[in-house]
Amino acid sequence: MRRLRAAVLPVLLLAATPAAALDLCARLGMPPELGLTCTTVADEAVIAPATGAFAVLSRMTLRPLERDSADAAAWSDPGGWLRSQMRIDLSALEDAVGAMAQDPDSPFAGGQATAALEGLKGALAWLTTLTLAACEQPRPDGADAWHLRCNYTADGLGLLVALRLVAKDDARWAIVMRAANEQRLRHFEAIANSFQPP
Repeated sequence: MRRLRAAVLPVLLLAATPAAALDLCARLGMPPELGLTCTTVADEAVIAPATGAFAVLSRMTLRPLERDSADAAAWSDPGGWLRSQMRIDLSALEDAVGAMAQDPDSPFAGGQATAALEGLKGALAWLTTLTLAACEQPRPDGADAWHLRCNYTADGLGLLVALRLVAKDDARWAIVMRAANEQRLRHFEAIANSFQPP
């Protein structure tokens, strides 16, 4: 009986670990010659170079999305969800600027000061979309995926970012890839193409 308990305990402990965290790396094809590693952090698979002076510039992540969260638009508006992932969130700052005019003791209440604060709020809203200027329009990528690519480069130097939204039945996964050169981005895209949703 003790042997049975000893054999069953590891199986039960393994079953108690979230399945998404266990198998995301196993669902990606990663040729060893690319020099990449896949680790699981929380419920996210992180793919990055094992070594290299510029390794910190290259990274790919894969995570499941939850429908009843901030990611709900991934089900109803895939293109909009992808674009929202590239926006800078300045909502807290916009709220703080708006509150400055609402305080009855504020020197910014009334007249020109209020107009100046409204102008500042407009500028902040414009800043949130600035990152999208370097992005293509989101597009379908096959029957069950959407893709968005952004190039933040000048004279060949900079950062390339690609986002992919993968759907299977009622589940969604986000894949984010960033690299400082086209070759590494192509490596990540090949790995993303190999993803087999559970």
